[in-house]
Amino acid sequence: MLNLLLIGAGQLGSRHLQALALSDFADLSIQVVDPSPQALQLAQERWGQVVKSQHIKSIDFLKNFTEVKRDIDFCIIATNANCRLQVLKALLSHARVGQLVLEKVLFQSIAQLEEASRLLLSVETKAWVNCPRRMFPIYLALRARLVDEQKFNLQVSGSNWGLACNAIHFIDLWAMLGGEQSYVLDTSGLDNTVVESKRFGYKEVSGTLRGSSGERYFSLTSFAGIDAVPLSILIETERFIINVNETMGECTLLTKETGAQEVLPFSVLYQSQLSHRVGSQLFVGGTNSCELTPFSESASLHAPFLQGMLEFFNKQDGCAHTLCPIT
Repeated sequence: MLNLLLIGAGQLGSRHLQALALSDFADLSIQVVDPSPQALQLAQERWGQVVKSQHIKSIDFLKNFTEVKRDIDFCIIATNANCRLQVLKALLSHARVGQLVLEKVLFQSIAQLEEASRLLLSVETKAWVNCPRRMFPIYLALRARLVDEQKFNLQVSGSNWGLACNAIHFIDLWAMLGGEQSYVLDTSGLDNTVVESKRFGYKEVSGTLRGSSGERYFSLTSFAGIDAVPLSILIETERFIINVNETMGECTLLTKETGAQEVLPFSVLYQSQLSHRVGSQLFVGGTNSCELTPFSESASLHAPFLQGMLEFFNKQDGCAHTLCPIT
């Protein structure tokens, strides 16, 4: 019997739970922890909406850590960023955790990243960060195609797609496809107007965020106040021009030298279709590994992003905050 723990049962956490319901890689006991009765109710409702694997032997919905088992094989932390370090510390002081998946944005400062890194190194917990595009077959196929490309440019654009909270998804995709783990961030293209996020207590931005490492670049643009511009993903290398339309589920790959064009259909995978696959990858086959971003790599990608965004917010506010107000 494997013990699974989900911390955070809100909108995203409840989707993780729906995926865990499909787990068939071992007999499982699941615990769900959230101090919010409303979040627990949502999780219970969504749990009731899905067909469950016969390998799910028990599930408990809890308001605090006191009843959490001391030996956890697989844990997902799906809280907001502002409390994630506190939750991580409470978890690892309470239980042995074998495999851990953290939501992103991971934390709100480089200092928090470093503290979490030290904490995870001090225990025998392998940690991963949930940037799920790494699990999409279309991006795994593109990575194989682009492995020898020296120049790599990723451009993402669309209207009102939440640049601050979603940028790390595409920085991670750029890193995955281009084989990078470090970059220089440029926030000069961001709009000066900072707005309140749809999540209370957090900020959101529009404009263009750029990054570079040698001949590899990314450009992420969110148009403010313009409706109906769908998200588009453009990749250009020395040999290829690739357009990915996730809304339509279509990837077009043009070979520059010959003009040959391929159209690759694909399906976007939702969180409710993924978390059990992570568990299966971690516990079947003896590799103790999965397709998600290893914590150390994701921390390297988070650091310049958090620092650059924190400096941007402080400049706009005329303050010296130490925590970046995004999740």
